[in-house]
Amino acid sequence: MKKVKINHHSEFELDLASLLAVIMKLVPVLLLSSAFMQLMVIETDLPQVVTEAIQKQEKENKKNILVEVDDSRKVVITIDVEGKKSTVSVDPTKEGHVDLAKLQLTFREIKQQNPDIFKIDLAPAGNVAYNEVVRVMDEARRSRDYHIRFPIKDEKTGKDTTTDYMFPEIVFVNMMEG
Repeated sequence: MKKVKINHHSEFELDLASLLAVIMKLVPVLLLSSAFMQLMVIETDLPQVVTEAIQKQEKENKKNILVEVDDSRKVVITIDVEGKKSTVSVDPTKEGHVDLAKLQLTFREIKQQNPDIFKIDLAPAGNVAYNEVVRVMDEARRSRDYHIRFPIKDEKTGKDTTTDYMFPEIVFVNMMEG
């Protein structure tokens, strides 16, 4: 019989080239995705009453407003209150842009009819310019007229108060579409 001699003290090389290649490809992807996510969050200091109303609306989930901006810059607003849907549309200007003045008035009317809704879902078409989407968001957040205020009930104190915010919480609902 032959004895097989095994050298337990031998050295071997660990090839980490493939692991480093994967890491080098993942780092830029992670950096780009984190920078992209920062663009999607606009921090605002909201009054405590408004923040509590937003949290209450998210828990109940019975009322929803969907704002869609299509390719022709027509804005279609769908209001869903406990299963009852109604639709309002704002036609674009003659130049083909979103009619911000009419949109502001429409948002005010919707807010006056639904004072306890502070969150809207926004679904712009893929070719709507970024600056137009931001303008629509600005029109939804606050009233242009600083004298117009909207009633809100403070749940902690039980007192009625007012705020100049209409829809400060805006969520994009079509992010995974092209």
